[in-house]
Amino acid sequence: MGLDIAKIKKEQEKIDQRIKEEIYQDLSENLLNFLLDKDLKENFHEEKSRKRTEQSKRVISYWVKKGVIKAEQNTEGGWFYFDRIESIWIDIVSELRDFGLDLDKIVRVREELFDESIQNFKLIEFALIHSILKEPYLMIIYKDGTTSVTTTSVYSETIKSSNLPPHIVFNFFYLANQIFPNNNFELLGNLGLDNELKASEMKVLYFIRTGDFQEIKIRMKDGDIYLVEGNRQLGNKEKIIDIINNASYQNIEIRTEKGKIVNINSSEKFKI
Repeated sequence: MGLDIAKIKKEQEKIDQRIKEEIYQDLSENLLNFLLDKDLKENFHEEKSRKRTEQSKRVISYWVKKGVIKAEQNTEGGWFYFDRIESIWIDIVSELRDFGLDLDKIVRVREELFDESIQNFKLIEFALIHSILKEPYLMIIYKDGTTSVTTTSVYSETIKSSNLPPHIVFNFFYLANQIFPNNNFELLGNLGLDNELKASEMKVLYFIRTGDFQEIKIRMKDGDIYLVEGNRQLGNKEKIIDIINNASYQNIEIRTEKGKIVNINSSEKFKI
């Protein structure tokens, strides 16, 4: 007995509609304000580095040419540099290729994840932030490249009660672990916050959870946060001029020993 394709597609449409409703419910005004926050955007997009991947430079170059990924290429050595969101996307692409999905369908997945129907808002960023601050989001990818995201709880309910078509699942919480190696996810656990946080509180929680900074100072006035200062150590192999030109660093401390740089610390201030 063959699969009832029409029935499966109809079921998929119902699931997708439920998922969209869930996203709108999760997308509070405070969370949207935080997603559009200038400092968060810089944290995701301004800091670029070479991506450690099993893919060769030739493969990465081909993916860039095909529009599968986006990158900045350094004229010295021809290496590609990626921001954090693009780094996550490369991990997704690599896995999808291992599952046999062709590049045209992967481009379709990208279009849905990076679509900006709301200006400066991308679904991939929302799913990542929600996974870090609240409940993990999952990405469901079907054979034709159709993509949707949903929380783990709704997905669990769906697979119990619905005839879900064959698909691949990615956990954004797992992906977040890959780009924030110093994170405090395990220490703080799954917060599952029921109470709505202010955008300023989300920012502080984000910095704590991701572990980007070795030290965080919070300044408050009349019970409200107005300034966050983070200190971290930068790689001593980075070019000094690149570090200095990074506008987000207010103070840079460079320590040398026997004429060689051994330590570079930065201090960054974020007004709330």
